[in-house]
Amino acid sequence: MALNRGANAVNIPAILADRAAAHGGDIILRKKDRGIWKAVTWAELAARARDVGMGLKAIGFRPGDVACTLAETRPEFVYADLGILGAGGVSGGIHPAEEADPVRQVLCDSRCNVLFVENEEQLDKVLTVRERCPALRRIVVFDMKGLRDFADPMCESFETFCSRGAEYDRSHGGDWERGIAAIAAEHGAVLLVPLGGATRSRILSHGDALHLIADARSLLPEWTGNERLALLPMCSATERVFGLYLALDSGTINNYLENPDTVMENLQEVKPTVLVADPQIWRFLHARIGQAAAGATRVQRLLYGWAIGAGQRGGVQAILARWLVLRTVRRELGLGRLRLACIDAALPPEVERWAAALGIAIQRIDGQATRGIALDARCRAPMQEAYGTS
Repeated sequence: MALNRGANAVNIPAILADRAAAHGGDIILRKKDRGIWKAVTWAELAARARDVGMGLKAIGFRPGDVACTLAETRPEFVYADLGILGAGGVSGGIHPAEEADPVRQVLCDSRCNVLFVENEEQLDKVLTVRERCPALRRIVVFDMKGLRDFADPMCESFETFCSRGAEYDRSHGGDWERGIAAIAAEHGAVLLVPLGGATRSRILSHGDALHLIADARSLLPEWTGNERLALLPMCSATERVFGLYLALDSGTINNYLENPDTVMENLQEVKPTVLVADPQIWRFLHARIGQAAAGATRVQRLLYGWAIGAGQRGGVQAILARWLVLRTVRRELGLGRLRLACIDAALPPEVERWAAALGIAIQRIDGQATRGIALDARCRAPMQEAYGTS
């Protein structure tokens, strides 16, 4: 069944609600855990986001309040983000590599009320600075490993928090739907947090995010069976808007890494049709094939060199080279099915030429975009200020 894209939605939670109602049993998310890909349907995603949102409402979180997440890219980050938005809040992501003081600066500058953290390591950072974060009322921990005996009135597990949300939902029937209906396009949605805290955070509204998604639809036509592998930090605007939100709009299945060391294995397993990445990923893939070529036989090296040259020149020779040689290279990288590749910054020219030889045209999707997506003034200014784009 074709998915009706959210052209008429006025906020991000409305897209999720519409998809869950129409395609509840379809898969929208997967996470590899202990060697097994575990699937989440639209209905399950909507229910988990709802539990988070109602958990926020249960502790007095109000529309316009700010909640942040300090974690790697993982499904729980998605649940928290969509739950915050559904509760009418502004959702911020803090890079997990940040030290305690930049985290404190973000929490104070944004007047963050609730913070979701990944694990004991991230919790320890926050505990050292929370006394200097006057707006912070609650800390919610995704992974309680190593914290079994930890007790603190400000802190609780993600499971406990969501259970309270589900209980609150049962006694406040319809509050979730009414809340989503009240979220206007101009209401704040995405808190753009600059790495290092050198620049004050800025906010994209729901309308800003939806405008970016609408522009990006031309890049992601109505293909069936689209899948992507989430490789960027969820705290970035690129991953949040052009990764997650665009995937929700288009029905693209989101796949999440088992851990950062399994990128190649997961690429080969998922065989994504959509890849939103950064230049580092493409440099890694380029280097990996370069190393493999260096260790190949002389005949194989000659064939690869000819194929790359032919692919870069274009024409009939490029078609032949891709069919005879380079499609094997793409399969080795897990990119045999790739239809759309996007990056958030400039690629080294040699890497871009190499990708083009493979038949991969990489789109630029930040404020310097020259193809496909152009940010309007509402979106460009905050992204420039937060990330230094132009």
